[in-house]
Amino acid sequence: MLHAFVQEKGKPFESNVSRSRMLQALKDPQCLLWVDLENPDDFENDALVEIFNFHPLAVEDCITDKSAPKVDDYDEYLFLVMHAVCSTGASELDTAELDIFLGKNYVVTYHKTPVRSVEQVREILRKKNSFYMGQQPSLLLHALLDRLVDNYMPVLDRYDVKIDQLEDHAFKEAGEKYLATLLQIKHDLSTLRRVVAPQRDIIYFLTRNAGDFVGSEQIVYFRDIYDHLFRIMGLTEAFNEKIGLLMQVHFSYSSNNLNVIMKRMTVLATLSMPALIIASIYGMNFHHMPELDNPYGYYFSLATMAVIGSVMLLWMKWKKWI
Repeated sequence: MLHAFVQEKGKPFESNVSRSRMLQALKDPQCLLWVDLENPDDFENDALVEIFNFHPLAVEDCITDKSAPKVDDYDEYLFLVMHAVCSTGASELDTAELDIFLGKNYVVTYHKTPVRSVEQVREILRKKNSFYMGQQPSLLLHALLDRLVDNYMPVLDRYDVKIDQLEDHAFKEAGEKYLATLLQIKHDLSTLRRVVAPQRDIIYFLTRNAGDFVGSEQIVYFRDIYDHLFRIMGLTEAFNEKIGLLMQVHFSYSSNNLNVIMKRMTVLATLSMPALIIASIYGMNFHHMPELDNPYGYYFSLATMAVIGSVMLLWMKWKKWI
């Protein structure tokens, strides 16, 4: 689906404009054009070349939808690859790629899955159509990136709650489900870290080397986004360290439980050893053995087994082995 918005100075805000109007606005420096391509078909993909004449490598990155976060300077425009974050389940984290072209009087966004930050800005434009579209394109870019970064926080808050719950149950649940949850969260945090780190570098680039596309009065706003990403990166690192500590505690607790079980089994095996020795001796098939003809031999052997086992048990408790 293609959404196109045009704001020309001194004229009403236009939405869902035609391709001819897009071409006209693209050539007019008094116009600001925003084209949003959400899960576009082949015909809509052609607009990247037919209308904007973007570089084939940038177009390929958009269509393949498997690019790492980056920023490329094509002189006439900047090409940014960002990743929005979303939670797709109770413990799974997914990212949606958002490709952005920033020109002198236009912004083009491309994404194959819905991106919340883009939807939020579109909704704002419907209510306050001149707030972002009546300014420089870098202001519209800031609105998109600022909301994209802000949407990381609710996901991090959910992981904060999950980690607190795992801490509370660290000594109550030592099964495979607990370990699987730890590993899933660790994987999610690693994914988040791989996404946030390069995006922080992208924002830093916009504050330092994008003078032709980002005005000096807008730099402070992008620095604010950089600060947010820096904080998100710090939280991700802190959560990752917590998960690492919880995994160490889990393995230590599991190992201790295993040692306790082995200790109990060893005690049982030791206590049963006298009985096995006595039973083995009198189970030998010899005709001439003492006490075989004694009428109380059976009861005497049982009593001997019980006494020796009890003495050994008391001795182990006295030694504080059990």
